[in-house]
Amino acid sequence: MMHLRINAISRYLWTLPVIVFMIAVAVHIDLPGLYMDAVNPDFLAAQKLHHHLHNPTAGLPSKLFPILGNLYHGVQNFYVDLPVLTIFGFDVGPLRIAQALFGAGLLAAFFVAAQRLSKSTALAMAAALGLATEIAFTASFRTQFYIVMGGATWLAVSLMLALPLQSDTPLSRHRLFWSGFFSGLAGYGYFVLLFFVPGMFALIALRPKSNLRDTVRWAIGLAVGFAPFAVGYVSLALKLHGIGATVAFIRGLLGALHPFESGGTNGGNLLYAWRMAMLAITNNGNDAMVFGHALPSAWGVVKFYVFAACLLVLSVWCLGSLVLRRQAPPATLLGLLPLSYLLVASLFGHRLWAHHFCVLVPFVYLLPLALLTSVLKMQTRKPFETALMGLASIAWLIGNLTQQVAFHESLAHSGGEGLSTSALTQLAVEARNAPSTSAYIFPEWGFFTSFCLLTENKVRYVIDASPETLLDLKRDGYSDLRLVYWQPTERAHYMQVLQQAGTKTITERTFTTLDGRAVFYWLEGRTTQPSLPH
Repeated sequence: MMHLRINAISRYLWTLPVIVFMIAVAVHIDLPGLYMDAVNPDFLAAQKLHHHLHNPTAGLPSKLFPILGNLYHGVQNFYVDLPVLTIFGFDVGPLRIAQALFGAGLLAAFFVAAQRLSKSTALAMAAALGLATEIAFTASFRTQFYIVMGGATWLAVSLMLALPLQSDTPLSRHRLFWSGFFSGLAGYGYFVLLFFVPGMFALIALRPKSNLRDTVRWAIGLAVGFAPFAVGYVSLALKLHGIGATVAFIRGLLGALHPFESGGTNGGNLLYAWRMAMLAITNNGNDAMVFGHALPSAWGVVKFYVFAACLLVLSVWCLGSLVLRRQAPPATLLGLLPLSYLLVASLFGHRLWAHHFCVLVPFVYLLPLALLTSVLKMQTRKPFETALMGLASIAWLIGNLTQQVAFHESLAHSGGEGLSTSALTQLAVEARNAPSTSAYIFPEWGFFTSFCLLTENKVRYVIDASPETLLDLKRDGYSDLRLVYWQPTERAHYMQVLQQAGTKTITERTFTTLDGRAVFYWLEGRTTQPSLPH
């Protein structure tokens, strides 16, 4: 009976790191503000549910239903947001919970994968709690990093399915297919997750008792999992009424992105990839998004070098084993995943930034576990070693919590800065009660997606300040024009724009961070004869 109880409890142990993670997400959940790409494609949920106003949007056109947010990512968050925001409201808190659900799923899959890798519940729990308290992980669900990390959820599920309960047992054909499927689905979440495919392919093909049929089943699953991308492009072609128009549309977007103008894999691009990995793992990337600068952390740097050292040792061990014995220890194959990611990412050079590398953060905890597992298989674990690992885990968690405290102290002080300021939330919340004759003008990057979501797409806005656009607003009865901009040097230009639009009186306002520093500005111009919009 006692044995049955222990087994029942062990099935739900994954909930502990998930609860810890959700607590970290809930602290200062309304901070920082919603950066433009930190709510895209989520804001489409507001436009889907409240479509009476034809406000500017984003995402790729679709004949069927929303499938692609852009050429390189899907809209999985959109479908989670629909029920969550409908039930709990269009506010920052419910949005962050909806986004963090992907992190909770990643942690649950991570725990099971770590348990299968290490054959130790204690080590798996230590690794999962480490990831749950990792600021580079939890803070990623407060910035634009969230959409990339959300795609990594399916990679974690794929890896979980690819790791058998016993390292020398074959995988069932169903698990092979579904492992491939979730690797493909990860690529639909965000295209950079496909950078792991060479490593996952090697993990499947080179593991003990693998054969060609296993690899083919996994590859078929991969193709099926990536199918939503193909469906999205077919739906785009149907919406644009033909292949020619679709190709021209895609070329136009690619012309703006320049994805392949990087010179391919070379020493400079590889070094750049390592620098971006360091920004992501130390959390300096999230810091830059939220505060405009990095928060110094020696502990973050230590974790990056632990990751780099484990990756080097595992890669050399694995590749050396293949050359000498043609059978790599199963745990060492795990090092091929981040290795393949970095190599493929280097092909894109400076077209990628730190948020594309946040998917390496879980490997900060998985690679040491893989290395430890490989080493311990060579010797009998002693009580002293077990105690030492326990102390190291506690010290690691203390370091993580110290980094969490430093981040949240800065966050509570300023509320976020620059394009992530909490003043963006203030702007949108106030606009909910704006007169029906009010229209907001966002001629600069960074405002409209969060504004659209937080106002439930119930307030009129435009994203350019051309004379034609302002004239259309006036014809539609909008007599209160509120123009919002970032830099004070643009004041004179925008004053002239409103005056030329026929506004008689113009008032000014400054929005500030929580600690009182100016962050953006608005000009409100009124015409003499307001009329109701029709």
